Parts: sequence; C-alpha cells; structure tokens
Amino acid sequence: MKTLCLLGFIGLALGGCANLPDDLRGNLAESFPALGQSCGSRLSQDQELQLDMARGMLREGRLHAALAHLQTLPAQSLDVRESKAVALRRIGSPQARAEYQALLGTCKAGEAHHGLGQIALREGRIAEAERELRVAAHLQPTDRLVRNDLGVVLLRKGDREGARFEFLTALELDGDDKLPASNLLSLLLLEGKTAQATALAEKARLSDEQVRQARQRADALRGGAPAPRVAQVAAPLPAVPAADGASVAQVRVQAQPLPQPLVEQQIR
Repeated sequence: MKTLCLLGFIGLALGGCANLPDDLRGNLAESFPALGQSCGSRLSQDQELQLDMARGMLREGRLHAALAHLQTLPAQSLDVRESKAVALRRIGSPQARAEYQALLGTCKAGEAHHGLGQIALREGRIAEAERELRVAAHLQPTDRLVRNDLGVVLLRKGDREGARFEFLTALELDGDDKLPASNLLSLLLLEGKTAQATALAEKARLSDEQVRQARQRADALRGGAPAPRVAQVAAPLPAVPAADGASVAQVRVQAQPLPQPLVEQQIR
C-alpha cells in the first residue's frame, strides 16, 4: 500500500514493457538448467553457517576476508561459487568474469548474467551490460536488484522511459528499498520534474546525502557542474533546467565523470 500511494502520488506515465531483443532469444535455452538439475551439493550445517558468515562479510565490505572464508568451503557448491564470484567482482579481480561464466549453464544462470552485466557496466561496455541484464531480468523478473541495475544501464544510454519502468518495477517489488528510489530521483531531476522529485524524496524518506548524490548523478548525465548540497529532503528542490535534447551518450563526452551507479549498495 505504501508503494502504491507513492507511485500514485508521483503520477509517472509509463510505457509498455520492452520485449527481450531478438538477438538474446537464441541464448536463453542454454541459460536454463536441465529439468531436475540440482543447485549444487548440499552443505553441512557448519558449512552453511560459514557461508552465511562470509556473506555477512560481503555486506560489511570485508571482501578479502569473505573470499578467504569462501575458499575453505566445497568448491562444487553453486552457492559458494556465486558468493565467490561476487567477492571477486567487488574486489575488481579479472577472475570474476570466468567465475560467472562457469555458472551460466546452471540454476545460477540469472545471477551469472547479473554479475556479468555489472562487470560490463563498471568497465563502460554499456551495450554488453544491457544484453546481460536483460537476460538476467528475463530469468529473474522479480529480482529488484536486477531491475534496478537494468534501469541504471538504460539511463546511462539515454533510454529514460525504459529506465523509469525498471526503477518503478524495483520500487513496487520492495517499497522500502532506497536504491531504485535514489536512481528514480536522479531521473526526475534530469528531466526537470521538480515537484515530482520533491514528492519522491519525501515519500521515500531519502536522506540529505542520498538527495545530494542523486543530484550529482543528474548533473553528470546532463553535463552540468555539480549541484550544491541539499539542505533538507523536505525542502522544495530548486528548479532544474530541462535537458537540451541531446542524447545522454552525446552529452557524456563533455560531462564530468559519472558518479558510481547505485548498483553496489546491496549484496545478494
């Protein structure tokens, strides 16, 4: 109900959901595991506890410690392999790509495509990131993190309506998640929709820092100078000049480096 009220109050117009591109359809069959395939060998109770501890370290940002603990667990466990891929990706190791690729033919294919998309996004390969994340969203349509990250990619390439759809989908899947709310705020500020941006910041209870970062991302996408710090979330947001009609891809050539997309704040 909270999310429905939020979205109704904002009143954003949505287009239809984009279909999966034709060049991805041929890759889907190999992404699905065989019927009845196990998701890896079962771990003992002690091993499950150690895996949970390693995942907690990932959430805390203790990436190298998490990886060390994961290396003591059975290498054939797909849950362990997925967590290891996450740790390597966040550390920035080139081994992460191979770890994710090895999961493509398993029941972790959705997570694998998600991780490969995040790697491509970080390295600036936007077209590849979109392809991977669209497959991930097809395999895991209710994963709010996948939908958020796909929205980030679409916003980076200039597809504002596509990005809006993905951010709103992520919000409806979890109305308490600040991640898509912050990214949607950047989009509204980029479009100069000040009233809707103010309403979203208030309804989503975004902090001053989250609003400031959202404004920075909007300014970077627009190609303008960094905006001043937002004093209060509830205060009216200053008017934002409308974009000049050039595509985001064209504007980025002269823009400041884009702040880190909000794709790393939550761990699976």
